[in-house]
Amino acid sequence: MSRTTELTSKLRDAARAYPLLLLFAITFAVVLLLNPAKAGLALWGVSKIALCAYLGYWADRLCFRPEDRPHLLEGISRGAAWKRRSLIVAAAILAGGLIP
Repeated sequence: MSRTTELTSKLRDAARAYPLLLLFAITFAVVLLLNPAKAGLALWGVSKIALCAYLGYWADRLCFRPEDRPHLLEGISRGAAWKRRSLIVAAAILAGGLIP
């Protein structure tokens, strides 16, 4: 794979969630205009959720063997592994949301 193709692939992969980023930017701009005092609180909430999602993902990777990662499995095992990972990430986000 050429360097340009690899870079393009990585950029396309990184841009998959751009609608969510755009929604956040618009919502944050509205909050900033209506009540600037709440802007810091909004950033705290978003950063807390993002950190907990990241930690949940890595918790799944650390708790299970490398050969049990969802993208390496086939059939029903693959679906179960994706559900397992999503539940771990969701639990981490929920736990982080309970932090004041």
